[in-house]
Amino acid sequence: MKKTIIRLCLVALGVLMSSCENDDDSNIKLTGGDKTLELLSVVNNSVETTMNVKANWTASCDAGWIAVTPAKGEAGENVTLTLTATQTNRTKSTRTAKVTIKSGGDTKTLTVKQRADYAVFLQKQYVLTAAGGMLDIKFKTNMKDEDIFLYSSANIEEWISPEKESTRAERTLQIVPLRVGVNTLRDSRDGALFLVMKDGNNNPLGLDTLWIHQDGLNDGYVSTDYSEDGKVMQLQQATKGRGIPFVLMGDGFTDIDIQDSTYMTVMRRTMENLFSEEPVKSLRDYFDVYMVTAVSANNYFTEESQTAFSCVPDNQSTEIRCNDGRIGEYVRRVEGIDSLNALAVVVLNTNIYKGVTYLYSNRPKPGLKQYSVALFPVVENLESEAFRSVSVHEGIGHGLAKLADEYAQDELGAADEVVILQLRNMHRAGWMMNVDSEGNEDKVLWSGFIGDGHFLNEQIGVYEGGFTYFKGIYRPSDDSMMNRSTSPFNAPSRQLIYNKVIELGEGRTPSYDEFVAFDEQHKPQQWDYTTRSLSPFYLFCLKKSCISWRHSSSSTPPTH
Repeated sequence: MKKTIIRLCLVALGVLMSSCENDDDSNIKLTGGDKTLELLSVVNNSVETTMNVKANWTASCDAGWIAVTPAKGEAGENVTLTLTATQTNRTKSTRTAKVTIKSGGDTKTLTVKQRADYAVFLQKQYVLTAAGGMLDIKFKTNMKDEDIFLYSSANIEEWISPEKESTRAERTLQIVPLRVGVNTLRDSRDGALFLVMKDGNNNPLGLDTLWIHQDGLNDGYVSTDYSEDGKVMQLQQATKGRGIPFVLMGDGFTDIDIQDSTYMTVMRRTMENLFSEEPVKSLRDYFDVYMVTAVSANNYFTEESQTAFSCVPDNQSTEIRCNDGRIGEYVRRVEGIDSLNALAVVVLNTNIYKGVTYLYSNRPKPGLKQYSVALFPVVENLESEAFRSVSVHEGIGHGLAKLADEYAQDELGAADEVVILQLRNMHRAGWMMNVDSEGNEDKVLWSGFIGDGHFLNEQIGVYEGGFTYFKGIYRPSDDSMMNRSTSPFNAPSRQLIYNKVIELGEGRTPSYDEFVAFDEQHKPQQWDYTTRSLSPFYLFCLKKSCISWRHSSSSTPPTH
């Protein structure tokens, strides 16, 4: 009996030793600590973990609200995996996902939890008279008072101030009383409030945004002099090629704004903004730029106001609704231009952050005419970086070159088959060529740029996320003018812009080598994010898709 016991103990010890040896022999060893990781509730929050792997590996997640980068790799030590929330958790309860790592037949699993902290404004926009007064801002939250912060855009601090300490009327309802001062200015003013939480490094993370508009003293004024309406002035004449037409107009500018040269000043600044970024900066001589005067009855934007193009900014996105038929009528005031290949730019007489570009077609196909309408306000102020970059993003990126957005929306996960088919149809017309549903470096649309020594500093590659989707669509660079608008156009987008200008201006398609030679002489500023400052207003704004296409079969700019 004693021998039997000893034998059983030895067998058990052997099993234990064998088990330890198998663990040591595993192709995957997680070195990042706890196998359960936690994300904050907001989109783009990320957490990292590390591992040692002995063979090629892949990583995937069973939930659409987490992106795993990189998704595959080679053997190595201290390999870093980044897990990023692609959506804000609005379920009001913690949710869990599994990340599976595979290598050489071995599998390891990580558990990722996303917290359910939330804070939402009960009302998304307030419109106040010039007289000002008291304003109770209400929002619901499940967070502690010390964990949530109320930020404001810089331009709002001069005219809105806390009246007293905030109170909780219910367990989840917070009320913040604010006093809005009298607006003694002629023009209306706009600003925003942001509900913010902070990460472990004390960086602010936006939870929700509220817009506040206050009328100016002249709001309610109705124009009486329309004698300048529809008049055309050429601001620039092309000295190369056929002359690519830009037609600039304004909405919400009254006869007073025309008489005191405000309208002219805004249009000229818009023109300079459009030509402020490479490669268009060095291709400026190919463009004819026209200003068409549009006199509005009112200088504010509501469903009831009377403006030349009936523009109404959307409360929940960056979109701007408009009377595009009326815009087309004013484009055709410019005699002798190819209106079907024109870019119409409409600038709104307000300083809120919005922007949208409409592309027109009856069906995207090769040889399609290029008419488009870009709409955006004088963001922040006439000299601001935000106004400049939005002008370039909308007018040049979307309007001229038909580029896609390279960012992703909070509420969108993976692109489905319908979206991918739609994108491929756009590609047939030469649109949206800066994003692709193909993630293979050798097959992606910009594969020729990857590894090209002329563009190594830009780190051109295949980055998941674009066309407003977090998964299933890929972009050429981590950041760009078509992403957060805080960097130059990336190299593939610069080529698309260059090709478009040469095609419209000279009637030919340039070669890749021709573009590279041009780009070597006219490279944009280095990709130094510190040279482009962001205000809190610009950083935390609600960003939705800012491009759309509308169908038209007319032979002139649409009038529907």
